[in-house]
Amino acid sequence: MDEVPRARLVVALAASAVVLAALASSIVAAQVEVTHSAVDVTRTCGSAFDAVADRSGWELWWARDLDEPDPDVRSALVRTSGCPDAINGRLALAAVLGGVAALAVLGAVALRGGRRRSRTSDDVADRLVRLGRLTSLVGVVLTLAGVVAVVLLVADADSTLFLYTDRLVVGVVGLIVLVPAASLVVIGRALTILGGTDRRRDGVDQVAQDVVTGDSDA
Repeated sequence: MDEVPRARLVVALAASAVVLAALASSIVAAQVEVTHSAVDVTRTCGSAFDAVADRSGWELWWARDLDEPDPDVRSALVRTSGCPDAINGRLALAAVLGGVAALAVLGAVALRGGRRRSRTSDDVADRLVRLGRLTSLVGVVLTLAGVVAVVLLVADADSTLFLYTDRLVVGVVGLIVLVPAASLVVIGRALTILGGTDRRRDGVDQVAQDVVTGDSDA
């Protein structure tokens, strides 16, 4: 594949991954509504994130259905009957979009890796650059996973942990625990810069040697 089409494809895949990830996040955060055709009413279930964080569920839906003033609506159990499938559908759609976004990211990384291998030789500097990029990628993945875990933990309404400490303390401690993972990004970036510097230095030395050799031959 030519360099220009490959670069455009990498950009397109990266942009698609960002859009799909944003769309999946909005689907998880958006409020879910269900409609019961028999009584012709619409009720809210909360968001898919609320269900994952245990801030909503069948107990809450059941209680709200029993609190309905209209006996027909109360007997229809609008939330209890409709919310589970609606929430599961939102989670499944978000998971599909997230999976496609992850595949787009992997495709972009693979194309960029193939482009670099086609342009450069397999020397120490190139290996250092690849190690730095891999370290940064691992750090980003671990950091994002840790952030998601901390958010879910802090958002959990029924966590027994909060019987002993405050949510702010849990959040701060969780972010401190993420420091090593975030440090991998910095270390990987430093290795990448160091390898790129060595590569450019080797290129300059090679050019100087070619110039000297050409002059001596002349």
